[in-house]
Amino acid sequence: MKVLATIVIGFIAGLAISGVLGDIIVAVNNSAGRISSAWTISRAEKFAAGGNFAQAAAEYEKALKKIKPENKKLIAKVKNNMALSIFAEADKEGNAERIRESLEMFSESLALHKELNDSESIKQVETNIEEAIKRQKLGSLAAQQLGNGKDKTTRASPNF
Repeated sequence: MKVLATIVIGFIAGLAISGVLGDIIVAVNNSAGRISSAWTISRAEKFAAGGNFAQAAAEYEKALKKIKPENKKLIAKVKNNMALSIFAEADKEGNAERIRESLEMFSESLALHKELNDSESIKQVETNIEEAIKRQKLGSLAAQQLGNGKDKTTRASPNF
């Protein structure tokens, strides 16, 4: 048993000296970060699928804090989904300020997708922006016509 412990300690010392142990620790840490952000994104998607858009947006916000800055593609997708959640909740409530907030988030997502030259995602986000702008205009028009600030038109489905 003592020989086995000596071999294991020697092996670990060899890894540390060669720098491989540090690489292993970094790899494990990176994997844990990816798993944590994936778990949070999964929770957000479940909330969105259940129609709990406010909670979905909160989970997406948590996920953004866990994603490494160099992972621009994932950041762009999460920002788009967060914007969709904010938009869906705001549209349901007729909240023009939150619709503007979703438009800002969509714009951030669009800028990242353009930087990555991701044409399919660019089209999707542009469609989301067009829908949010249209709903914002309809909400303003309805508020003027009804005089109560609430949009009585039906809500469009976001692209989850």
